[in-house]
Amino acid sequence: MTDANPLHVLIVDDSEDHLVLLSEFVNRASVPTAEPVTRIDGRSGLETLKEGNYDCLFLDFDLPDINGIEVLQQAKEWFPGLAVVMVTAMGDEEIAVSAMKGGAMDYLVKGHVTVQTIERVLMNASQRLLLQKTVSQQQEKLIHAERQRVMLESIGAACHHFSQPVTSLLGRLELLLARNPPLEKKDKELLDECVKSTRKMQDILKQFQKVKDYRTVPYVDDTKILDIVEDRDPDRSSQ
Repeated sequence: MTDANPLHVLIVDDSEDHLVLLSEFVNRASVPTAEPVTRIDGRSGLETLKEGNYDCLFLDFDLPDINGIEVLQQAKEWFPGLAVVMVTAMGDEEIAVSAMKGGAMDYLVKGHVTVQTIERVLMNASQRLLLQKTVSQQQEKLIHAERQRVMLESIGAACHHFSQPVTSLLGRLELLLARNPPLEKKDKELLDECVKSTRKMQDILKQFQKVKDYRTVPYVDDTKILDIVEDRDPDRSSQ
């Protein structure tokens, strides 16, 4: 949910009159919302919640089929970020405590609900969802940065281990080429090719050591390989 997107609200209450009243209050609030969806019992409320994409749930405590706290617990298990507002016919501190412990964002008493009350609740839900989105984005960035660090350190370690035997191999090949008496033509050509291949391996290792951003590029079919091209385009996005 962003500032441009309306809140999607589900109202679960066994009273038709209260469903109409809450829906009207939600529609009149200054916080942008989609048309509220209403359900008259806990089971249908849970089914609707499971199938939809809701931001805020107004939940009656005293439902005909399932206790409101049970609905709350199931809703929070499915959607931990859902803003749930428990609504009761009378003020009850024990119910309020149970609701808050179960993950409810707020607690309202029927008969004391106004447009301003609903507006405050919706504003809190909107701000909470925006905060959750910001935190989620920051977590994704941290995970990506940590993955980059681990992969780059792994690449650096691999290059270090490979460079030593490659350098040693190249030195020995060059010693063979410089031996006296000279090698026969065919043997020399074969060693020349080996030297070229070994130097190519050295060049590849040097490119790996210059990698500063772990990203892949398409190779064959669905296969991807590490991008080690030195001349990077800064506008290309990581894959």
